[in-house]
Amino acid sequence: MSYSYQAILYSHILAGAIALVLFWVPVTARKGAFNHKKFGAHYRRAMLWTIASGAVLAGVWLFIPVAVNPNLADNPAGVANLQRFAIFLLHLAVQMHASVMMGQWALDAKQSRRSLRCFSRTAPAVLLTATSLYIGVIGVMNQHILMLIFAPLGLSISIGQLRFIFAKQVAPKAWLVEHLGGYIGSGIAAYTAFAAFGGRTLFSDIGAWQYAFWVLPGLIGGIAISRLSRQYRTSTAENTRRT
Repeated sequence: MSYSYQAILYSHILAGAIALVLFWVPVTARKGAFNHKKFGAHYRRAMLWTIASGAVLAGVWLFIPVAVNPNLADNPAGVANLQRFAIFLLHLAVQMHASVMMGQWALDAKQSRRSLRCFSRTAPAVLLTATSLYIGVIGVMNQHILMLIFAPLGLSISIGQLRFIFAKQVAPKAWLVEHLGGYIGSGIAAYTAFAAFGGRTLFSDIGAWQYAFWVLPGLIGGIAISRLSRQYRTSTAENTRRT
């Protein structure tokens, strides 16, 4: 294993650990307060490095798996399993990037969504749509449970983002729902990646129950996003009726 690979791996682990801790500061801090903004920016930076380094590592596993694990040289099934796992992690990287950036872009564009209607800001959602469909096909062909679960989740995120960008009219607080949902969604993917990576070692001896640790972040986060969406839509509707 080369020194450059090790450096990327260790920096990925460090940045990921920092992001997992920082995630809870802006989530629990009062919205718009100093800690919410400051630590939200720190979380975004840590996440972006985690995503970039994770994509590089997954790319190595996908294209040159034997270079990482020479024991796979005479094990085609092991190579195939590692490559499928790499594809899943690449999808999570795309999902994390699309979520965290939309969380920031929605905040920047709260007055007008026109700035979102450009290639650089629609490309992440379009790419997420493509990777979701791709892992869905692989999941069906190989009965890969995680891919079967996260394919529709990724599609729902990408379609929601594209709808927010291109809809003729959205609710007054739609930008806030996208902002909070984007950052929470990136946290879901980060904790899922942590559970999926660590779960291969920590939970391998509990059989199919290990999938619960991988699915729980998405389930809990999805419920949180749904409740936030209802909360702000209800608040907006009540304010509209009062005026």
